[in-house]
Amino acid sequence: MKKAAILFTILILVGSMSFGQDIPPGPSAGSKGMLFSFSGLANLGAGMYEGGFGAKLFLTDYMAVRGMVQFGLSSTKTPPTNVPAGWQSADATSSDNTFGVGGAIELHFTKSRISPYIGAGIMFSTESTESKTSDTAPAGGTLTQTTTKNVNGSTSIGIGALLGVEYYVTNGVSLSAEYQLGFTSASDKDIEVSTPGTPTVTTKRGSRTSIGIANSGLLTLAVYF
Repeated sequence: MKKAAILFTILILVGSMSFGQDIPPGPSAGSKGMLFSFSGLANLGAGMYEGGFGAKLFLTDYMAVRGMVQFGLSSTKTPPTNVPAGWQSADATSSDNTFGVGGAIELHFTKSRISPYIGAGIMFSTESTESKTSDTAPAGGTLTQTTTKNVNGSTSIGIGALLGVEYYVTNGVSLSAEYQLGFTSASDKDIEVSTPGTPTVTTKRGSRTSIGIANSGLLTLAVYF
């Protein structure tokens, strides 16, 4: 609560000083900005925009485009335990790869401190996973690790209409929030399980869709330059 009170006071002071400016505080054509997810007054951390990197460009005083890129690569290794002396072994492994891109266009109604806007956006993302079991075998023997792919793998695409408000704290900093009326279609990737010497077992998976209105996070912090 103390942090929230401090931030609220700063916003009031900065906003009061900015109201006296003759030039509207909103960005102009050509202004570029970096976007961050802002977790709100109770938690002052600024994090990745929608789980990745976000940027924004004003093409005109009233029209802006924004883009987002997600990328993630993680892996783990776990060696087997109690391996007899002289035996060979293979670690258990797991990996998770994600990639996504998204874009949107914003049409602002006013060039003022409080700027409502409408727009539309699209997003694509994909995730692939793979895991291998650990194994041990006598020297010269054959290791038989089982490989499982895409237990959590999926591909999704979404499109939606936007309705939001951007509040310019200063000429170079703004906070915004928006509603999204969107359609999302996700397709789960087929699971493949394979072990050396045996046929690969493939489990077919389905897809799912959703339509609805949602908030896009709590706040988005934009820093223009």
